[in-house]
Amino acid sequence: MQYKSIENVLDFYYDVTALKNKIRQGWIYWNVSNTRVESIAEHIFGAQMIAVAIYSQLNLQLDIFKVLSMLSLHETEEVIIGDYTPIDNVSEEEKLRQGNEAVDKILGSRFPYSKIFVELIDEFNEKKTPEAQFAFLCDKYDCILQLKKYSDEEKCTVINATIKVLSSQEVKKIIDNGVNTVLDIFMQEDRYMYTGTIIEELFEFTQKYRIKS
Repeated sequence: MQYKSIENVLDFYYDVTALKNKIRQGWIYWNVSNTRVESIAEHIFGAQMIAVAIYSQLNLQLDIFKVLSMLSLHETEEVIIGDYTPIDNVSEEEKLRQGNEAVDKILGSRFPYSKIFVELIDEFNEKKTPEAQFAFLCDKYDCILQLKKYSDEEKCTVINATIKVLSSQEVKKIIDNGVNTVLDIFMQEDRYMYTGTIIEELFEFTQKYRIKS
């Protein structure tokens, strides 16, 4: 390789592995009290591992290696735009626009085969193929699983949430309906995504499950 190509590889590596040190924004808003809070890179790993587990258990007829590739790349945009949450009030269209621009800056024409990886990210965002739909569910479900751990350990409670969270009309509405744990709030908000999917039963079982320490 020429010197410039080698430098390009290392530039990319340090750009994207910055996600190892970026905390998931939702945990900041909910003021999780754990001494060490999940990073975006750890979320990516978690989403991949739940995908492996579900695929292995259900023997799904899809390309699991494509799913894992999508999940390894799907947060690339967050190197630049950060980790938006529903309470940031950024529309899906605006997030997609910003995300596409960020991916183009980070990958774009950086490598001879960049197009392959950009297309995988686009496929994930469009959620039209079985692999993209499954990857999307695993991405969302990993958040629920991490939240369950924080919630069961009482590291994430409604009373400790930031003003930004408690000022959200959607969150207020759910709390006013008698929901009083953060896990219940998330599950109530997200249930529609899992209804009728291959992991609906798993999602519904989450609250009953006892984490083995």
